[in-house]
Amino acid sequence: MKLIVDRITENIAVLEKDDLSHVEVDSSLLPDGAKEGSVIRCDNGVYTLDTGAEEERRKKILAKQKLIFSNRKKD
Repeated sequence: MKLIVDRITENIAVLEKDDLSHVEVDSSLLPDGAKEGSVIRCDNGVYTLDTGAEEERRKKILAKQKLIFSNRKKD
């Protein structure tokens, strides 16, 4: 299952699922380097970073931002 780290508090990480629902897990279960916006995979209760999916997600977000801001300059 693919999850996005929404936020991390002291002991709890809030993760967003594909259906946009959220699940809370103990932040100690997250892999080293996990931060807000990280894409992680959960397989059999083991969480791992998915850097490829995270990079692809960031590229899509940047493309959308460029589109939005380039349209604003035309107005």
